[in-house]
Amino acid sequence: MSVSRLNKEALKAELYNELRAELATKEFVRAEICEVRVEIGEVRAELKQNSFLLKVLIGITVFGLTLLNPAFVKLVELVIK
Repeated sequence: MSVSRLNKEALKAELYNELRAELATKEFVRAEICEVRVEIGEVRAELKQNSFLLKVLIGITVFGLTLLNPAFVKLVELVIK
């Protein structure tokens, strides 16, 4: 073999080893996907809780505004009499 061919093969081998060290392995990618799935589950649970709290706040607001509405108070007085 010629010297340039040996240099070329050595360079190829070195480049291959460097690139291989930087590639993500299947295990690494699977672990990252697992972590993301856990985080998505936590976000969904938090979103569900916030949705419930928002519904409660809206209910309390509507209830409070209804009770403080003078027309509603007069209507209740008429119905009770």
